[in-house]
Amino acid sequence: MAVTDTIRGFLDRLVDTVRRRPARVLAWILGFHLVVWTLVPALVSVNLQLDLIEGLALGKEWQLGYWKHPPLPWWVTDLAYRLTGQIDAVYILGPLAAVICLYAVWLLAREVAGELKALIAIAALEAVHFYNFSVVKFAHDQMQLPFWALTGLFFWRAIVRQRMLDWMLAGLFLAGAFWSKYAAFALAATLGLILLVDPFARRAWRTPGPYLMAVVFAVVIAPNVWWLVNNDFMPFHYVEDRAAVAARWYQYLLFPLQWTVGQLFYLAPMLALLALLYRPRSPLKREAENDDAAFNRRYIGALALGPFAVTTVVAALLGRQPIAMWGYPLWTFAPLAVLMVWPPSLEAAPLRRFAGAALAVLIVFPIAFVAAELGEPFIRDRSKATQFSGRFLAETIGQQWRERTGTPLTYVGGAIVIDDTRGFPREIRASGQFASNNVAVYSPDRPHVIVNGERKLSPWIDAADLERRGAVLLWQPPDDRMELPENIRRAFPRAELQPPLKVPRHTLYPRPPELVFYAFVPPRR
Repeated sequence: MAVTDTIRGFLDRLVDTVRRRPARVLAWILGFHLVVWTLVPALVSVNLQLDLIEGLALGKEWQLGYWKHPPLPWWVTDLAYRLTGQIDAVYILGPLAAVICLYAVWLLAREVAGELKALIAIAALEAVHFYNFSVVKFAHDQMQLPFWALTGLFFWRAIVRQRMLDWMLAGLFLAGAFWSKYAAFALAATLGLILLVDPFARRAWRTPGPYLMAVVFAVVIAPNVWWLVNNDFMPFHYVEDRAAVAARWYQYLLFPLQWTVGQLFYLAPMLALLALLYRPRSPLKREAENDDAAFNRRYIGALALGPFAVTTVVAALLGRQPIAMWGYPLWTFAPLAVLMVWPPSLEAAPLRRFAGAALAVLIVFPIAFVAAELGEPFIRDRSKATQFSGRFLAETIGQQWRERTGTPLTYVGGAIVIDDTRGFPREIRASGQFASNNVAVYSPDRPHVIVNGERKLSPWIDAADLERRGAVLLWQPPDDRMELPENIRRAFPRAELQPPLKVPRHTLYPRPPELVFYAFVPPRR
């Protein structure tokens, strides 16, 4: 009883603080999130995660676009390295993006629902997978988060306050979302539908605001559009290759169902957390609302469900299976929408339950991350980027290259790795590029990357300089066949296959090393 009373007393004091000083509690939550989710992966990961490696390897080229996604996240990754000189500085980027997003949600939520519900919405988002386990893998999905939330904030302000600066900022941040990932089309479509359908928002068409927003958006996004037009819209071909195509009539129904169930799985902890605020069999009461409050509720509901609906409908019409991570920014406003559509009980008992569970989420999820990262090798043998010996590989390859050529390593590339062991050929994407990205990041020479050994995917490569300086090409095939991949034989006829390199894995439970194949393309003398 003494322990129970102590816990209850602590939670009562916590709830009291939440009521009196929600902004201070928010600061503690955001600070905790930033520090913990930056330090935890940095401390338990020997090697950078796959997406972080890729961003550092390719971001330094500062292209207006890349073959798979817009460039902004990779620019930010390279900028973090240039400003600090430390590779591990990139660990802060994902948590920082999430914290900015959460703060922007708080700013909007306190306007439309009050500070207490705003804080509850932020605490509930901490239980969503995209804000904890996945947030450490900074890339295009994570980069969307702050722009998605800031667009929602300033678009609301623009409609309600009719200030031209808010319309301009909404256009700017929406363009930033597109510079992060083209999935932002779902947000743009939702905002457009709000302006067309909602009677309160439609009044904005009689002002210069929406047109000014469109102009700012067009100006900011123009360089990337120019790049897309001049590069055959390569990122859209990449999406086509990734999203499975319906081959049977029933898959047009099955794909949206699988996508929806997958998203509900990610949302389950958040929904369970919010459920603690509701009493079983207690009637839901909604206070009488004026036109402004009614619009706020419709607006937040549209932001919460609109992008998901747009993504689902478009994918279904195209017969494509949405990828789970496409849901990354879609649920930014979901907890707030729940609280506004179904007002919770804010009495002491449900708040105490919620506070205890939310505190448990903040503490348990990082512990679970560490347990999964360090404990998985005891359960199964699965290659992970964070256990790879990237520094060892870079040092070994660099030393062999200098001994062979007497020159620094200027170019490193991957290969297109095809797995035909299942009776049909399929490309294994990471196996053809991960090793070369590690060399590009961890080598002191910081060589340029030839993506998959394909110069058409790497427009920053000077063909004449490549021929003069030579390159190292690396890949990890699904078997032990000692042969050059077909695209390497075609593009680099002078490539010389080397004995494979065994790269140790850093695991608490001993696991076999990774096998990396590589070839030298000697400099042309």
